[in-house]
Amino acid sequence: MKKVRTWQLCRTGTFGQDGAKITEKDLREIAETFAPPRPVSIGHESARSDNFPKFGDVLAIDGIYDDPKHKGEKVLVAEVVLHPELEKQFSDKGDGSGCYEGWSVTIPRRGSDGKRYLHSLAICGATPPKIPGLEQLMVKSCYSDGDTVEVFDFNDAIDYQEEIPMTKEEQEKMTALEAENKRLKEEAEKKAKEKDGEDKKEKFSDSPEFAEMQREIASLKTAKKEALVRGVTDKFSDIPAGLKDSVQKVAGVLSQNEDSFEFADGAADKDGNKTSKSALDLFSDILSALTSAPKKDDITTQQFNASEFADKAGDGGKDAPDWAKLAQNM
Repeated sequence: MKKVRTWQLCRTGTFGQDGAKITEKDLREIAETFAPPRPVSIGHESARSDNFPKFGDVLAIDGIYDDPKHKGEKVLVAEVVLHPELEKQFSDKGDGSGCYEGWSVTIPRRGSDGKRYLHSLAICGATPPKIPGLEQLMVKSCYSDGDTVEVFDFNDAIDYQEEIPMTKEEQEKMTALEAENKRLKEEAEKKAKEKDGEDKKEKFSDSPEFAEMQREIASLKTAKKEALVRGVTDKFSDIPAGLKDSVQKVAGVLSQNEDSFEFADGAADKDGNKTSKSALDLFSDILSALTSAPKKDDITTQQFNASEFADKAGDGGKDAPDWAKLAQNM
């Protein structure tokens, strides 16, 4: 039996102590120059010597996709197979049960045209990978001819653009209430028409059932707005605890405004309509920009020529945004 693993090989961003940067152009070059199979090694050093065995292969590049857990970033996905001896020591559970768990790419530039290419894929042990958070998306267990192929999908990440804060139970309850509201209204109007005299007609809006239903709908709408606020604030894990209340209050106020703002320079859909966003969406975009923007002191003109993405020490020394100053300016 052979396991074909679908892995995120690398993603765009700035990583490590030396501030190594990977761009979307780099990912496109890696996909373009890919020549299968590329070897899997244990650590980066063994990939530099031809007397070390390989422990698997990168079989194919699956594609370049939006990174669901890092908004605005792209991720390169590939299919990988590991040697049976490495499979015994490798763990995809992330619970420390294996000698090897992470992985890291070696992506130097070609001397002929300066384009990046995938040299090899290193399995990490004691030294963590420079690019954190890379995930295993799927495992296909391939058997002999005629046997069933089992597929296990591990990718439960939610696209922020498609995230619906209301739970499935809340959605079903809201739909049922709206259907019942319509039914009761139609029934009340039918009974009203059967009564003698216009002054004896029952108004559904005055009935106790209608009032109770409106209270339940209002409660669900409040829960939805609270979920929208949580959906914004929970995305920014690096907000200091002392400032989360302030951010939540601002988000709570903005969630009351249901007006949309149109962007004249934004992308239009097939009917020519311009992109519009709510005040809460704009606040979320501003927070995203503030938390992801590099500080002036961190900007460097250093050209990235490193070929390894295994971090030797530290997390890069990146400073977090000054949330206290941001809160004062709100």
